[in-house]
Amino acid sequence: MKKIPVQIVELTSPSGKKAIDVMIDIYDYNEIEKGQEKIKQFKKKYFEYVKRAEKLFYGDNKSSKKRKDKPSSMYWQLGTLLQKFNKEIKNEFKITNYAEAISRDFALSKDYHYDIFTVLQIFKKNEILDSVPFSYYRALKRKRSDLKKLGLFEREIRRLNKMGINNNLPGRENYKVELINIIKEAKSN
Repeated sequence: MKKIPVQIVELTSPSGKKAIDVMIDIYDYNEIEKGQEKIKQFKKKYFEYVKRAEKLFYGDNKSSKKRKDKPSSMYWQLGTLLQKFNKEIKNEFKITNYAEAISRDFALSKDYHYDIFTVLQIFKKNEILDSVPFSYYRALKRKRSDLKKLGLFEREIRRLNKMGINNNLPGRENYKVELINIIKEAKSN
């Protein structure tokens, strides 16, 4: 079965009111059996997940969009939620503007969205601690391949988490420099 290509768009009415909707190309629509019902089900599922993700990410205070205030475990949960949605639709639908839609609907950059998914694949749930801001895991993830080649990735996860537990984290930019130095030193030995 061919996947149904959909686009999740933001529409603006003449009065300026904005709304998110799901669109499909008319040529694709004519080829889909029970197209209207399938699109309706997709739309319902997408908006259910958006609502669940917003509740998780913002709680009851939607004006609190500061990422630095969010615990790292929340990012893990958000990634799990988005991954579940992707699994549910993957056999039937293809969102042609997926990264753009997710970025817009969750107020996350495309890079942040990508990092949430890759952190989910790289780290175990018990390796993500709330005492370590998510941005540190993003930095570590970006140096993963070099650290892995040197056999240092698992050790660095433990070191990072220990610093977080002991409230001894360097600034994020300093941590990035530390990672570069660890890799340089290991390569020179």
